[in-house]
Amino acid sequence: MSVAERTPPTEAVDDALLARLSALDRFLPLWIGVAMAAGIGLGALVPRLNDWLDELRIGTVSLPIALGLLLMMYPVLAKVRYEELGRLRSERGLIAASIALNWLVGPALMFALAWALPRSPVPC
Repeated sequence: MSVAERTPPTEAVDDALLARLSALDRFLPLWIGVAMAAGIGLGALVPRLNDWLDELRIGTVSLPIALGLLLMMYPVLAKVRYEELGRLRSERGLIAASIALNWLVGPALMFALAWALPRSPVPC
């Protein structure tokens, strides 16, 4: 059997991969384009928005950018399966415990550890 005979047709592979993607993943380029257009439109409608957002800083860290990055990356890193959320509606205690642990206890613990354990004076 040759290699060409063992390889499935490209269209069948593409269709199988698309079927496994959620709507959010399948249309991700569209969502990115919509978000970019919304940002440009909002900037045009509210000219002072850039100055106002620039005031929301702690040191050199822009809070809107930090919050946006956190909201964008956290679900991917936590492997959130959005299609399962409908099934979990009846599990309010589980959702509340998960939110409390991930968004309150975890960050507070990391802050406490960073504060309690000083950096080593030896440079790396």
